[in-house]
Amino acid sequence: MKERNDPVQEVIGSYRQLLLIAFAFSGGMSILALTTCIYMLEVYDRVLASRSNATLVMLTIIAVGAIVVFGILDSLRRRLLVRTGLRIGDAMAARVQRAMIATNSQAGTVAIRSAIRDVDTIRNFFGSPALGALMDAPFLLFYMVILFLLHPLYVLVVAMGSAALIATAYLSHKLTTPPLTQSINQQIRVQAFGDGGLNNADVLEGMGMSSNFVGRWYSQWLIGVRYGATAAERDARLSAVSKAIRQLLQIALMAAGAYLVLDAQASGGVMIGATIIGSRALMPIEMIISSWKSVIAIRLAWIRLSDLLNDAPQRDEGMDLPAPAGVLRCTNIYYVAARTRKTIIANVSFELRAGEALGIIGPSASGKSTLARLIVGAWPATSGVVRLDGANIYSWPRESLGQYIGYLPQDVELFAGTVRENIARMSEGSPEAVVAAAKLAFAHEMILMLPKGYETEIGDAGHWLSGGQQQRIGIARALYGDPRLVVLDEPNSNLDAAGEKALTDTLAALKKRSTTTIVIAHRPSILLGMDKILVLNPNGGVASFGPTADIMREYTRGANAESGNVVPLQTAATQATPTSRGRE
Repeated sequence: MKERNDPVQEVIGSYRQLLLIAFAFSGGMSILALTTCIYMLEVYDRVLASRSNATLVMLTIIAVGAIVVFGILDSLRRRLLVRTGLRIGDAMAARVQRAMIATNSQAGTVAIRSAIRDVDTIRNFFGSPALGALMDAPFLLFYMVILFLLHPLYVLVVAMGSAALIATAYLSHKLTTPPLTQSINQQIRVQAFGDGGLNNADVLEGMGMSSNFVGRWYSQWLIGVRYGATAAERDARLSAVSKAIRQLLQIALMAAGAYLVLDAQASGGVMIGATIIGSRALMPIEMIISSWKSVIAIRLAWIRLSDLLNDAPQRDEGMDLPAPAGVLRCTNIYYVAARTRKTIIANVSFELRAGEALGIIGPSASGKSTLARLIVGAWPATSGVVRLDGANIYSWPRESLGQYIGYLPQDVELFAGTVRENIARMSEGSPEAVVAAAKLAFAHEMILMLPKGYETEIGDAGHWLSGGQQQRIGIARALYGDPRLVVLDEPNSNLDAAGEKALTDTLAALKKRSTTTIVIAHRPSILLGMDKILVLNPNGGVASFGPTADIMREYTRGANAESGNVVPLQTAATQATPTSRGRE
């Protein structure tokens, strides 16, 4: 089995040189950390014995200078690690956001929606004390060598203390990791559940569901709190044990030093210095134990990000191609849902010449919206291919293809920003092109009636606009830039009679511009101006395909209605309403 790449490790590895510099600073700090113990040793053994003020002054000057350098190195290391974290976050953020969009477009999960928070977790870890402690930990061996030079008994005492602290750290990992992992994962689920409630607050209030929703949210939140409390209690006990071990180690070092002094194998200065060195040696281990929660958090974030970046749909994009004329050919398209393994689209084939208009109808859950996503290249077909002017539309570079395609999804999904920015597809956009698209959608007059016209802020997901206003602005966005292929998924679902009349005029204008147009609709009246109609059966296959007049004549007579595979236009139109339709 081929080993999976670790994209997070690759990003962090690209800043290896900065991390090595920070590690070198840690080495210098570890040496300078001996300043206090060496100063005490010299004062006890040299200054007090010689009673020399000059020696005391010189030692003090040297010690102060060393501590100042220590402080400078500590500041530089922390600043370097913080900036390294910022660079790592900068290198990952856009890539992770793109992977989130690609993955959620097809089959989003709760964990994937938290990926940007995972990037922040990794970025913040580089500026945390935990990483500094990890960098300091290897220099335990350096302190052990110094202690050995003072006397091997000190090494034995520190080795026993180190073994006890490492055992405590291992026990902490075993006892706190499971509940802490469950707590973090539950928090992600609770956050996603709460966000869903906020996004549908009008439904909760309008249907009296708020209390039920809050009760369910609270029960899930309480589960996460209990897991977190269990982990915190265990971590608190083990942190207390590690602190007690370190204090006992200081007593043991002092006792060993006193024994050596009484046995004339060491001086009082050596006793004090060894005690300080031994305590300093074990400080990083204790820091790691106390920061174990953040170590587990970054480990989980690392795993989630690696899985996301490895599993996100990848496009084999080729070179930019000339502007298409709009010839669309779908050949034996199948689409199987990845998680359920259910076939949604089955062996759909059709062809449109440039400038032709196609209407797609069918019962609810027959795969109409899925087919629309396949046609615009948002999703890859499981088998078969969708070609625009002969090129695989899924492999066409998205940035260059976007200017040639217009798409209105079933859920309009406007974004926080102004009307102008939404029509211009979140770009600055030229005013002329924005107004032209709005006029083509017959939305220009409506937009001018808004408080600030095209500069009106529409709020998150366009919640300051009515459903009809959102839909007409969504249609204008689909028409921005004079696209050659336009796919509209139920563009009249929220429109009144005037809006539907405007939509009919828009479709007629697209016909005059020779724009290939595909319209999915439940109300067949909007499809009367189409050149062809494609009827999907409940299994996602093609029930009928042909000129509009022939299909209308066949289905208005109710022909083949008893076969079970074909749904008359009237039935297709009444099986779903704007308030009852689900995703297809």
